[in-house]
Amino acid sequence: MSDELGSVMMDGEEELVMPTIPIRPNNAIPVAIGILVILGSLGGAMLSLAYSFSNSIDDDMRSQAGYNDEMNATLDMLQDSGMAQTLTIMYGTMSLTLMIGGILLIRKNPLGVRFSTVGSVIFVLAIIVQLIWSYRISADYGIEYSIGMDIVCFLVCGAFCIALPLLTVMIPEGRAALYREPVILDHSNNEFGEEE
Repeated sequence: MSDELGSVMMDGEEELVMPTIPIRPNNAIPVAIGILVILGSLGGAMLSLAYSFSNSIDDDMRSQAGYNDEMNATLDMLQDSGMAQTLTIMYGTMSLTLMIGGILLIRKNPLGVRFSTVGSVIFVLAIIVQLIWSYRISADYGIEYSIGMDIVCFLVCGAFCIALPLLTVMIPEGRAALYREPVILDHSNNEFGEEE
């Protein structure tokens, strides 16, 4: 037996029955996160271009720019070891993946979460590769390498980039915006009534 007392509903066992509240999709959540992911992809593109440019600097450019011995040693390390090429490819792949993921998030496509997460993981992997590679070969070029605040900031940024697209799925309103049923136009029931 179900009794209704004001706005409180009780079932037969005298327990409160909580009404189900539908979650309204909030389209602003995936769009805002998609824009942030696209901005991150632009930062990755700049990193990729920087490493690509450092790979193409020759001795004439170095002498014109007035590089000192430490700068020359750093460029030699990047060019001779192949680190500049590897990081150019990794940051370029990250940038492309994040750009695709951001566009898909703006279009409210659930694949955007996966692409953005994969791009963010590539970013963290590129930082770890750069850290380990530099630490192992820096002594060969006379460079004393230490973990600085820039690496820590990059790792924190990488963790934030991994968490950012996952927020779209963790927030119920964002998840409802991504995984809602698609709208289908049905022309079988014509409301206007065609004349035969």
